[in-house]
Amino acid sequence: MARDADWSGLFEELGKHPERVNLPRIGNRSGFAPLHQAAWHGADFAVVSRLLAHGAWRTQRARDGRRAVDVARQQGHTHLLDLLEPVVVRRLPSPPEMLEHRFHSLLWERVGPCFEETEHLLPPLAPLTEGPAVEIVFTVFGLMGGVTYRLEENHLYVHIHSRMDADDGEHYRVTPEGWSKIASPRVPPPPPPAP
Repeated sequence: MARDADWSGLFEELGKHPERVNLPRIGNRSGFAPLHQAAWHGADFAVVSRLLAHGAWRTQRARDGRRAVDVARQQGHTHLLDLLEPVVVRRLPSPPEMLEHRFHSLLWERVGPCFEETEHLLPPLAPLTEGPAVEIVFTVFGLMGGVTYRLEENHLYVHIHSRMDADDGEHYRVTPEGWSKIASPRVPPPPPPAP
């Protein structure tokens, strides 16, 4: 729908499936997510604002490395440039490119066969910088689940989970130096009230 600039259809779909706001179309060679498409088409300010309100990532890159702001600039849609310019609220542990490399290495190690079956664009870390407490769920086709990740004080927390898990899945701490498995950080439920 975003490819065809069908904004009302897109927002109807996002109303049912809000988690799809940053998903590139399956089989799409460009890797454009809806915000990239809006930038390409020069959508109205209101459409782009609404995508951002739905959680679209300004820092998300297409396969060729372009962000939505880069696409808008190349297409001459200057009315969108200020709105699409990424705003960094948090920094990734340094060096960020090494942290992302370690994160992707972990994913290949733990769920790589799923990537061989169905091509995935590996999830970026840059969107974690767009808010103070961003948590991202990356659906992995073939896993019957996915990967949830968020930025902690000085590392990346990663939870690999599947509906087929008899337990809570696997939990990892990722730094620019490497990754290690950790115990589940789940907080136990509070005790029942005293009689």
